[in-house]
Formats: sequence, C-alpha cells, structure tokens
Amino acid sequence: MTLHDLRDGRLVEMPTEFDDFSEKAHRDYMGASATAVSNRARLARYLEAEGFVGLSNEWWHFDFTGWEQFPVMDIPFNQIP
Repeated sequence: MTLHDLRDGRLVEMPTEFDDFSEKAHRDYMGASATAVSNRARLARYLEAEGFVGLSNEWWHFDFTGWEQFPVMDIPFNQIP
C-alpha cells in the first residue's frame, strides 16, 4: 500500500521501495528524508482512520481490524457481489 499524487499519478516518496525488509522498512525508522517520513505518517493516518492496523516492521503493510472474521476469496474483483 502506498500513496500517489493525484495530479500526475506518480508515487510519492516513501522510506523504501515495496517489500524492502531492511531496518528502513520499520514504521519507527527516522533515517529517511523528512518528506518520506511525512508521507509514511500520512498513509498510516488515512488507513488507521478506516480501521486498519499497520505492522511494526513494514510501513506498507496494513491489516483490517477483525480480518479473521472474513473468508479468503479467490475471485476477480468484478465478480464480488
């Protein structure tokens, strides 16, 4: 999960690329640029406001509260009722 700029569709700067498993991926890593740290915090605010919870060691990984109550579905999005 990440953010993109609605004006031009480009991804905004984040602390790492997707699926980086170094210390830079942790939510509390402060060695990234101020812009990347701010964008990471903004993503977290947006998702947490909707009931998602972030994993501590992956800034891009969020689970929905109560996810265990929903079945795993392997169908195309356009077939979801």
